[in-house]
Amino acid sequence: MALSLTRLAAIAVVVTIVCTQTCSADELKQLKQLKKAYPDFIKSVGSDSFVWINGERMSLQDKQFRATSDSPSLLEQLNQPKYPINKQVSCKTYIPKTDPGRTRNEAFFEKMYGKRESAVKHNLDTIYWMPKYFGHRYPLKVTRINGVNIKLKHISHQLELLVKKHPEYLKYLNNPGGTFYWRYIKNSHRLSAHSFGIAIDINTSYSNYWIWDTGIKENKINQADVLPYKNRIPCKIVSIFEKNGFIWGGKWQHYDTMHFEYRPELLLK
Repeated sequence: MALSLTRLAAIAVVVTIVCTQTCSADELKQLKQLKKAYPDFIKSVGSDSFVWINGERMSLQDKQFRATSDSPSLLEQLNQPKYPINKQVSCKTYIPKTDPGRTRNEAFFEKMYGKRESAVKHNLDTIYWMPKYFGHRYPLKVTRINGVNIKLKHISHQLELLVKKHPEYLKYLNNPGGTFYWRYIKNSHRLSAHSFGIAIDINTSYSNYWIWDTGIKENKINQADVLPYKNRIPCKIVSIFEKNGFIWGGKWQHYDTMHFEYRPELLLK
């Protein structure tokens, strides 16, 4: 039976929508960046999927990576706003209007760093934060996976060199707020990046967090659409973290200026 023009048009629309969802050039670029950022875990990428190093193929439409009430989908993670590095924006005057990097599909990160607290703990390493200034006062536990421990040691060393030139910056780096801590984001059911051992909070005494500044009881993004932006962290500190694969919570409209997390895929061109 011949299909009517109306029916053919409807099919064409469906095909277009599916192709848009699975064949986007931008999504393919993001998949390639995932492979480049996590070469020890991602073997290859296609137009709508990628293959883990163990041969397991994951489609962007796979239910494991779809959105739940607590976790964005992997598609949403890939399609979130671009993260603006300091080379792209004037850090001192930049006021973010989006939350680039806040969108994390938990299943993706659980696959690399561990699905349970015990699994993450198995891969933790202890490093000492800026030992030339603080000795062994601040032992920090971070994951060895993806060389995060090595990168944070390098950041620590670079910050020591920075403070040697700018001693006034030491107060922002003294008494770091912590690294690994298996927990949910405040007032939510989403795991914090700290749960995977890939995040660090620097001195909370000189930091700003949008929930602290507003007193909002529920972590609902739309409650702070007109939130006045606040930050006291120097841009030179941020640049050192970004050069080593860490994004900064101060680039979020719903700011968390103490927070840095290892997300190298967001910093690749």
